Amino acid sequence: MAIAIDPVCGMQVDTEKATFTSEHEGTVYYFCGKGCKLEFDDDPATYLDPGYEPQGM
Repeated sequence: MAIAIDPVCGMQVDTEKATFTSEHEGTVYYFCGKGCKLEFDDDPATYLDPGYEPQGM
């Protein structure tokens, strides 16, 4: 089982079972749910900024 961190909320996501993913600049990101994916898709730069800290959901 591979684990990724949802860049929006910070939750751990099992990459083998993830339903929601997005590709940005050649990297695949995994999300806990549709809401986090949609937020990321609207403004990936916000969530990839080194100063961004996920607030949890």
